[in-house]
Amino acid sequence: MKKWQALIEKSKHFLLVSLLMIITFCYAMFQGGFVSWFVFFTVSPFLLYAFIFLLVKENILLVERKIEPSHVECGQSAKVTVTVERKTRFPFAYMMMEELVNSEALVQSRVQGTNTIKFVGFRKKFCWDYVLENMSRGEHRYLGVNIIFYDFFGWAKKRVTAEKEQVILVYPRVREMRYAALQTKFDVGTMMSPYSIVKDTSMAVGLREYVPGDRFSWIHWKSFAKTQTLQSKEFEDRQSQELMLVLHAGKSPLFEEKIELVASMLQTIVGERGDISFVSAGSKTNVFPNIQGNKQLDQVMYHLAAIKPAEAVKFQLRDQQVFKHIATLLYVTSEVSDELLHSLANMVKSCICFVVAERPPMQTELAKRYKQIRVVYVNPTDYYHLFTEVMKP
Repeated sequence: MKKWQALIEKSKHFLLVSLLMIITFCYAMFQGGFVSWFVFFTVSPFLLYAFIFLLVKENILLVERKIEPSHVECGQSAKVTVTVERKTRFPFAYMMMEELVNSEALVQSRVQGTNTIKFVGFRKKFCWDYVLENMSRGEHRYLGVNIIFYDFFGWAKKRVTAEKEQVILVYPRVREMRYAALQTKFDVGTMMSPYSIVKDTSMAVGLREYVPGDRFSWIHWKSFAKTQTLQSKEFEDRQSQELMLVLHAGKSPLFEEKIELVASMLQTIVGERGDISFVSAGSKTNVFPNIQGNKQLDQVMYHLAAIKPAEAVKFQLRDQQVFKHIATLLYVTSEVSDELLHSLANMVKSCICFVVAERPPMQTELAKRYKQIRVVYVNPTDYYHLFTEVMKP
């Protein structure tokens, strides 16, 4: 269908140029005189150029799109530089370049001025750049570049589409949060907290250098006798602070605020070397266990950048046996119900339910009954002291 449309458009311009050539020649022949022939010889070079313009086949060899910076967060701007290389050096008068996109955010940016007119001349390679301002979170996809070549007066037009798919991934905005350990459980969890203060002194698992303040009984005297260097016994940590963060990714007016809160919490906890796993409960359940380094955190951030709100959340707490092995469950949602509280109470020993809402939610009788569940209101515009506020009695 597109080939037929291109053929019809090309034939239309070809007929227009041919008709103009015939009309000017007939006018000069039948009218005669200096003026008519002057008009004919003045217009003829442009008509001849337009005629050759339609006969030349133009191909695009290369399209490159460079996006800076490579890591873009919600609300930030990005500079896009597009480089195009064509096959011939035929001197086109000018051309118009247009990005082909299927993202609403990029469509708005395109309306705001990402189209451009370039004067080509004999150049084979040219580029242009523009700025995408106030990008929204999500996966924005470019499909290609649409290039339209024109002659001097627009009598001839040639359209070339160069397919070049590329994705701009806009990550959720990460806000700074003041970190505080949320809760500790003895002998709970499969991982050890770096802030452990309880040690099992009956089992030494290794040796380390002596640090002033170590107990006298911790010194390994056998190694001191051999090396004349003080070394302390390293004991197994018995205190765990493993957390599991669950995002309820259901459709909500404050969905973006929930994503920002989760991203900020993960960034803060991982940055403070906390033990945490993440579960995204949307149209399908995605589990990211034991997030400890930047590589694993990047995978979660990629997921949070591309996630979309789900009409129906397919997630059952009773099916997640892993909840039995964590110290504290952090549940992020925009609304809380008695059914949710009942399910959480049956599955976990300790839970903090963060409710992102414009106003603090009403505390139900059921919420007061479950002592192991704490419902915390989160202001979507300010949660710098959220961790420290939770730790207050």
